[in-house]
Amino acid sequence: MIGLLRICVLLVLFSVVHSTCKPQQCQPTDPDVLGPYYINLKGQKALNDTNMTLCGPALSQFRHLPLMKVKGHIYDEDCNTTLSNTLIEVWQADNAGVYHWQTCRGYMKSDRHGYYEFWTIHPGWYAIAPGSLYRPAHVHFKVTANGHDILVTQMYFGGDVYLGLNDSCQVCSSDKCDLITTVVTVNTATNQQHNEVNFDVILKRDIVTRVAQVFDQDNEEMEGFPVDRQKRAAMDYANYRSYFKRDHN
Repeated sequence: MIGLLRICVLLVLFSVVHSTCKPQQCQPTDPDVLGPYYINLKGQKALNDTNMTLCGPALSQFRHLPLMKVKGHIYDEDCNTTLSNTLIEVWQADNAGVYHWQTCRGYMKSDRHGYYEFWTIHPGWYAIAPGSLYRPAHVHFKVTANGHDILVTQMYFGGDVYLGLNDSCQVCSSDKCDLITTVVTVNTATNQQHNEVNFDVILKRDIVTRVAQVFDQDNEEMEGFPVDRQKRAAMDYANYRSYFKRDHN
């Protein structure tokens, strides 16, 4: 009886969080915690045209599990300009909620249209501490693009009862609508099916880029002014850029 009551409470709390999601206006993707299982690029595998599988049937314990495609575009904060050659690092737990140091993690770069994709299995739940609620299923992202702030975030799945208030991680962002994806079933030309989610990422411009935009605007407004004033503005910009690169990167 207590178990059934707990499930009902979870479903009610999830429905409250899910119902508050509204269509997103143009704004940078919400960040989320890095978590304890991130490792640097040297410990990750490259995901490319010959191997786009992050976590899947290459390992015997995953061969019985269906693959899911994760895809999307990387955008500038104007929500229109796509960002090519963006470094995208991804890692996740396996279907049992277990992290591995040698697999289920990798990196790729967005193509010239800002597009990325990879294949994986649906990650499982896990508890942060014995007896606690579970963390909702999620995939970690770290996204790095020139001229933009580095984004660390997590991608979640709609319909997960552990989203939002039910998340055992109280500082995580599983209540953010832009991080919650919708899983859809896709029929292929060969009459096969697979699950697919779309996760677009919007990056915030870094301070150096913002300063450059201000000076570019100033330079346009200074056309026709004396050359010495234009030179001073160029020197000011160079000094600002040097300062921010040194102390803010």
